[in-house]
Amino acid sequence: MDSGWVAAIASIASAVIVAITAIAAFRQLRHYQNANDIVVYLRLIDQMDSPAMLEARANIAAISEKVAADPVYRESLKSAGFTPDEFRSIGMLLRFLEHLAVLVTKGGIAEELILAEYADIFVDMWDKMHVAIVQRRFAFGPYTGRAFEHLAMRSRRYIESGRMAREYARLERDPRTAG
Repeated sequence: MDSGWVAAIASIASAVIVAITAIAAFRQLRHYQNANDIVVYLRLIDQMDSPAMLEARANIAAISEKVAADPVYRESLKSAGFTPDEFRSIGMLLRFLEHLAVLVTKGGIAEELILAEYADIFVDMWDKMHVAIVQRRFAFGPYTGRAFEHLAMRSRRYIESGRMAREYARLERDPRTAG
């Protein structure tokens, strides 16, 4: 066998090794992304299930009713200086959801993870709080709550498209045993 053939075989072998290495590297990057998503997701669950956030979520309905029923209170929300005690916990929750929405929008965490767990909660929260959030935009600027609004609308489309129902139906058909 002459040296030309040996060089050709060596080049092909090198190309195969480089291709296999590249595939392995891409799989490893995907694995790292999945691990990152899991870490962020677990922190999200811890935060959403914390006593402060559960209290805020419980207060949303009462505040929503107050905003709808009391025009003076609703109008007062336009003022940056107006921060009623009952609104503080909800404000903390909404700020957290703003940050989460930016993470999802910018690809910092997989949207599917967040929507599968919280889409219905986000839609419910938006439906109850959108009037108050719009009022707060007068006080804090036109972008107040916009990221959460976007996430809530993505959540609504996720639910209405049937994707959420299909995800949960797939869980019901899971052939693995629970024990």
